[in-house]
Amino acid sequence: MRTSEPAIRPPVDESAAEDIRPPDDIVEAAPEHRRRTARQVRHVARTRLHLLAGDQDALEDADLMCPQAAHDLGRKASRPPRPTAKPGRRGGFKVWKTPFWKRRSQLWAERNAAARRLADGD
Repeated sequence: MRTSEPAIRPPVDESAAEDIRPPDDIVEAAPEHRRRTARQVRHVARTRLHLLAGDQDALEDADLMCPQAAHDLGRKASRPPRPTAKPGRRGGFKVWKTPFWKRRSQLWAERNAAARRLADGD
C-alpha cells in the first residue's frame, strides 16, 4: 500500500471496545489529557482530510467535517484582570512599603524633627 492511500481498518466490535476502556474512577492528569485529546483531534482531522483529498467539492466543506474540539480546557492562558482600585488609592507596586523607603522616611522624619527643635529653640 502506498502512503498516500488512506488506511482502511475493519470495524471494531462494540463489546470488545468496552472491555479495553479504562474504568471511570481513574482521574487523568490535566497535561496528559490535553496531550491525548489534542492528538485525537489532529488524527481525526488528518484522516478525514486524507479521505477527501480526491474530491474538490468535498474539500470546500472540509472545515465543517473536521473536528472543532476545544482540547485545551483546564489551562490558564492568562491571569484574571486586577480588580479596580478603590477611590483615592494609588495603583501599582507600593514602593513606600519596602525597607529602603521605610528607612528613608524615618531619616526624613528625624531630620524634620531636629529642624523643628532648632526652630522652637530660637
